[in-house]
Parts: sequence; C-alpha cells; structure tokens
Amino acid sequence: MQDFLKTLTSEHRNAALPEEYDYFGKLVGSWKIDYIDNSNGRSIKGEWHFSWVLEGMAIQDIIILPDFERGTTLRLYNPGTHAWDIAYGFTGKIIRLEARKQDGLIVLTNIENERRKWVFAKIEENYFHWQDVTVQDDGAWHVDYDLYAERMVGGSLCSQ
Repeated sequence: MQDFLKTLTSEHRNAALPEEYDYFGKLVGSWKIDYIDNSNGRSIKGEWHFSWVLEGMAIQDIIILPDFERGTTLRLYNPGTHAWDIAYGFTGKIIRLEARKQDGLIVLTNIENERRKWVFAKIEENYFHWQDVTVQDDGAWHVDYDLYAERMVGGSLCSQ
C-alpha cells in the first residue's frame, strides 16, 4: 500500500501547472469542517483532507461527514481549457464538474446540471468557506449548504 501512496501523491505543484491556475493548492493539508444545511440549520462536524497527486498536476481529497457521507474528489488541471476537470465520487454516484474563477470566486459547475454549483467563496491559509449553490430561474444563487473549514496542524486546530 505504501508504494501506491508514494506513487500517487506528490509533495508540491508541478511546474507545468501555471501558478495563476493553481486554484486549489492552498487547500493541501487537513481541515476540520462544519457542514451546515441551510434548510434546517443542521450542522455536521467532519474532516476534509487534500493532497497533490499525479506528479503535482492534480489534487485529490477525501471528505468525511460521519453518519452522512464519505467521498473523494479528483481535480485535474486541463491545459487545453485552462480550467479544472473534476470528478466527485461517493457511494453509488459520480458528479462531474468544471472549475473556473468567476468574480473572485472559484466556481465548480456541475456538467450535467449547470444550475448546481459548488463555490469556494474564500480560501485563506488556515480557513476556507465552501458553498453548495442552486441557481434560481431569475439567475440568483440560493445557498443550500455552507461549509466552514479550519486547518489542522499536528492533529489539532490552528487556533488551539
């Protein structure tokens, strides 16, 4: 198994991936998360772990929301489109998305349903804010879920 992990993971971004398109590099590491369902206020605490993979041309993650969902995302930079091709998989489903910057946000648009978007509203060194959005008929965005993340350092949160 260690050979697989060593071959899959990378220590850093590949130099062939232009820095201006390195949308997700700041996410590499481990995060404690609060996933909030805005329809009922329910909050789930979990973890989200990110790593460079495939010689630093992609980022893969695993999200763990206990008793709700476990999934993995593979984000591959596409030099032909200067966008990121993305696949998110969890039990019984794979969702394909494309990521581009839009008005200072990183917007991941669902390939099969352009009204569904995942948005990284803010990414900082030790904090990020992610949203699951549905685009309404009038073009307005309705935020279905918010996710707030705080970086873990040495198994504990940065602020501790």
